[in-house]
Amino acid sequence: MFLPFCFLAVLWRDTVLDLPSFLAGTLPAPVIALLPILLCAALALCLDSRLPAAETTATRRVAWMDTALAGATVLAACATALLAWKLSGADAGLNLGRDTAFLVGLMLLVRSVAGSRAVLAPVAWGFAVLFLGSAPDGHIYFWTVLLRPSTDPIAAAAAVLACAGGLAALLVRPATTSGI
Repeated sequence: MFLPFCFLAVLWRDTVLDLPSFLAGTLPAPVIALLPILLCAALALCLDSRLPAAETTATRRVAWMDTALAGATVLAACATALLAWKLSGADAGLNLGRDTAFLVGLMLLVRSVAGSRAVLAPVAWGFAVLFLGSAPDGHIYFWTVLLRPSTDPIAAAAAVLACAGGLAALLVRPATTSGI
């Protein structure tokens, strides 16, 4: 999944779409801001492809391996973000790493409670940002994180907290069966 992610990040680094918004006519959204949703879905699939019986009798704690996988995913996305930023100089390239850290953390936090249904959390957040994330005057609300500039300290803090909380939740409560 990493190579297609890199390819799409470089390909879409400058692409901006005017999407409809409930609060402000249209919202110019960089396509690269939605790219972390694909990475979250792939990570969720990896984490949910498990054998509970084998994991409970395993010699090594699988929770550490799952946490390492999630951390490596975020680090790889940050490296890809730096590459996209170096190639284009676009602010959206730098945001890719922060946005991935935030959405992965959000998904892992929801996963500790909702199980495999947590894959929908980044998608729901993306839709909330696109449809409700801007004021009529075009101002992007602080809670959106995804569309904020790369220099925004609130968005950076939210990404770090969400990622750290998600990794901690994955370590403490590694998996919940969803009942589906």
